[in-house]
Amino acid sequence: MSKVQKPEKSDKIDNIVGMLMEYEKMTVDLMRKATDTPILEQYDLNAPYAKARIIKEDGQIKYRIDEVTLTDEEKKKLKEIGELLIEELDVDIKRLGSNENAAAYIRKLVERIIKNYKIKLTTDSLDRLMYYVIRDFVHFDKIDPLMRDPWIEDISCNGFGIPIYIWHRKHESIPTNVIFQTAEELDKFTLKLAYMTGRAISIAQPVLDATLPDGSRVQMTYEKEVTRRGSTFTIRKFRERPLTCTDLIIYNTLSAEIAAWYWYVIEKQASVLVVGGTASGKTTTINTLAMFIKPNAKIVSIEDTSEIQLPHENWLSSVVRTGFGVSGSISEITLFDLLKNAMRQRPEYIIVGEVRGSEAYTLMQAIATGHGGLATLHADSAEAAIHRLESEPMNIPRPLIPTIDAIGVQTRVQVGEKSVRRMVNVAEVVGLDPTTKDVLTNDVFKWNPKNDTYVFYGRSYVLENIMKRHGYKHEEVMEELNNRRMVLEWMVRNNIRDFKDVVEVIRTYYVNPQQLLERVKREKMEAPSGGSRPA
Repeated sequence: MSKVQKPEKSDKIDNIVGMLMEYEKMTVDLMRKATDTPILEQYDLNAPYAKARIIKEDGQIKYRIDEVTLTDEEKKKLKEIGELLIEELDVDIKRLGSNENAAAYIRKLVERIIKNYKIKLTTDSLDRLMYYVIRDFVHFDKIDPLMRDPWIEDISCNGFGIPIYIWHRKHESIPTNVIFQTAEELDKFTLKLAYMTGRAISIAQPVLDATLPDGSRVQMTYEKEVTRRGSTFTIRKFRERPLTCTDLIIYNTLSAEIAAWYWYVIEKQASVLVVGGTASGKTTTINTLAMFIKPNAKIVSIEDTSEIQLPHENWLSSVVRTGFGVSGSISEITLFDLLKNAMRQRPEYIIVGEVRGSEAYTLMQAIATGHGGLATLHADSAEAAIHRLESEPMNIPRPLIPTIDAIGVQTRVQVGEKSVRRMVNVAEVVGLDPTTKDVLTNDVFKWNPKNDTYVFYGRSYVLENIMKRHGYKHEEVMEELNNRRMVLEWMVRNNIRDFKDVVEVIRTYYVNPQQLLERVKREKMEAPSGGSRPA
């Protein structure tokens, strides 16, 4: 019977070395995997506390938020401070007037809590904890970095345990690393969002469409009353700097020639519908076109949620009010109510954020009596828009349809590898066929997908009607369109994109067009040839 040999000392060392080598190999593999994840882009969101990283992982583009990390001890103290803060809060944060005032108030209250309860923190720890406290109590909690990213258009949460998705202007629809882990956490945040809008959401009324304090539009559902995965929300972010006609031309959403045409016919109080699908940029385009309205004109805008931003002093912005009670009809003020009220204020232009109900008939009557009109409608073509207007619940009589002068069709299309917005068609409503009574339309401009350009079809009935109405000659109108196109192209060349700057150029053109045109022509002659379009 053989004896069991004790392992030699050298064998133990060999085993330890082998384990260390295996550990080192695993570490190297992990580091290599991290290094192999390409970072497509990274930028600060709330320096030095939060930044965005856009990476490509497993063949998919993903959005990552990197925030300052807390130790386990700091997390415990953050929870303790948060609970004490809820007990000590003695004022409605919304009543403090601004986020800056609210943050200053919370900061002082936290400092008092730390002092009174003798919570020991280093200066660095306090700085990190203060970031999270203000983020959660004053701002948008864990989605706050997303709300700060100017490249994000939409933020969508489809339930708990699911990554929040965003629509990024460069990378389109991509998942993030922000997740509401439990139904309770998401329900709590949904209630907070509703509170921030000044409205209520509950099991009795589980759907809410409202506006956040920063102007962003939010649509929410609560618990599992209407959505199986629990509470949901979608935020369409508000642009602090509205897009201008220069932006749309640079993005090639429309051409300078189309913009000049719109500028001229809108000045002459034409009625324009911009139609398209969801997130096609209809409201943005309507807002941009409305900047062409003469500076002193009386404008009334009517919307479900406030999105229109205009520079005009003589502009009345009105928004619907949702009622209360089980039916939601008590004290409700609808688009129809607001439009009827607007008609008593002698507006020169009426802007309706989205036409979809009985208010359409009143709008058509207003247009028929000589008011300029701008509105959006969900439809994918001019023909589909006309069909929707004639159908339930709008029920516009066919003889009223020709009161619409132009229908611009805007949609998302694929150009190369990018999803972009294009005004694929500008059609005029010419009238009714005398025999068939069909609505007759005329294509003025169309987008050519082969080379991403716009084609003018040679005839505009709207321009012809303007000539007849005002006694203008064809040459005069063509010269006016050319002058406005030159001004728009000059703004593009000089990268004049800021809201205030573009508005000032339009104002100047109305006040002293000759002076502006002389400057445009002079600078065009002085400019070196072959200049590139701004990015």
